[in-house]
Amino acid sequence: MIIWLVGILCFVIGLVAGALIFKQFLSDTAKVKNLTEELDELTETHSDYQQSVYSHFENTAHLINKLTLSYREVYERLARDADILCPEDITKQLALNKQSSDLLGNTDTQGNLNEQMDDLFPPRDYATKSSPDQKGGLAADYGLPKKAEPERH
Repeated sequence: MIIWLVGILCFVIGLVAGALIFKQFLSDTAKVKNLTEELDELTETHSDYQQSVYSHFENTAHLINKLTLSYREVYERLARDADILCPEDITKQLALNKQSSDLLGNTDTQGNLNEQMDDLFPPRDYATKSSPDQKGGLAADYGLPKKAEPERH
């Protein structure tokens, strides 16, 4: 009889231990807790990544701005020294290239920069169409005479 009592007691203890282990590791609450922790970790990792991307582009923009200013200073220095040191025909040629200096954004011509940029158009890689039914310049048979199709009998 004691053997049966010990067996039943061991069975009940095993059942309770199994229920606790199930609740701790395999229940929906444990899965939700694990998923919540994983989501928090991924959210933090994503935020860190976003911050590093923002920092990268901010630093890159700053460096490009410094590069542009340095380029402008070098160009102005070369133009000034060329005006002093070079023959007159080269300085006239530099004066004709003043538009490139204006596009760099000199302070005295900054107001005209937008007007100059309005005059620039991207190259067209198509021919203008007079009607929507007309083929464009990128069509394979554009500008070629039409071949007569053989009559079908």
